[in-house]
Amino acid sequence: MDNTSRVLLALLLTAPNLSAHTISTDYCDPKSYTDEVRNLTCDSKGIRFRADGLPHPDHPLMTGITATNQQFPVKHNYEFSITNSPKVSATKTTPDSGPIGVAVNGIPIFDPATQGPINPITGKRPSTLDAGELDTCGGHAGRGDDYHYHVAPSCLIKQLGANAIEVEKKPIGFAMDGHPIHALGWFHPANSVEAQLDPCRGMTDQSGTYFYNVKVERSWDILNCFNSEPRKFAKDRFEIRTDRSGAEITGLPLGVGITEYRVTTHGKDTCHLIRGEVKDEQILLTDGSTRSLRREPTHIFYCNSGCYGHFNEADRQPQFRGRVLYYELELGRCPTGFDISVLKTSIAYTGPAQSIKSRQSTKR
Repeated sequence: MDNTSRVLLALLLTAPNLSAHTISTDYCDPKSYTDEVRNLTCDSKGIRFRADGLPHPDHPLMTGITATNQQFPVKHNYEFSITNSPKVSATKTTPDSGPIGVAVNGIPIFDPATQGPINPITGKRPSTLDAGELDTCGGHAGRGDDYHYHVAPSCLIKQLGANAIEVEKKPIGFAMDGHPIHALGWFHPANSVEAQLDPCRGMTDQSGTYFYNVKVERSWDILNCFNSEPRKFAKDRFEIRTDRSGAEITGLPLGVGITEYRVTTHGKDTCHLIRGEVKDEQILLTDGSTRSLRREPTHIFYCNSGCYGHFNEADRQPQFRGRVLYYELELGRCPTGFDISVLKTSIAYTGPAQSIKSRQSTKR
């Protein structure tokens, strides 16, 4: 046992109320949140704060994803409102592929499920984790270019640290029914409450406070159902990405192993770049023929509606077997200082317009 572990163990064994798991955090204290949260206020109705929806710069966003939807973590303008008077409901509400709360860094938390079709046998949607859609921090960018977590936010928990999580027992977030979310046992098994949790992954402490606790092992579940009535808790304003025709861009799901996500600023433009490797796809060439892409490096990027590169699905043709993609590359208004020559772009398609593109978007 190293010195850090000895110190933590000593703190755990001597901390007041440890065995009783009493949660006594002041949720109106700015120290219960990271610097990404601003305008924190509290009153008789609840807790309110604003955030951009992006974590600490040290968090390695998007890396480790093997199935991307070609979206980017873009700055948003969130207003969160969490009730401080949740009322336990006799009927528990099970979430379904949507938001379930917010982390203490102002990033939304979603249910683990994708928006894919429900499996008729299991009655459940596919898991974002099992589908390879999540990065090493437990999140990804959704259809609105909104970064959010689907499982326990491991990078945030690491940032908060063992003392805050295990000794001070500060929350890692709040569910949309108003109950706090904790990560007891994440750093030290002696503080685990796993055996005491109810089917929703919650429990009531010795002072009568109900809280959820994330699973410290894979699948890193956050909550399985709401113990109280879920309420609308967020407002958001952001600028959607558009292509050269002015149409909203909603990325096509694609098998790409992401190895790097990078953001660069050039004057008024912010360029988002994903570097990865295409697993196994067919790409349409300008002459109408196709070419296989297998383990081929590529860049997906966006600076503005006149400077981007991404994959779309091509119209189906009798001669095609399976899905065929094409790479849309627009360089007409790339900002000064953005060097396209260092990027590995796929072969740009410049043939007849493909009509299926307009059917890729899913309204939020």
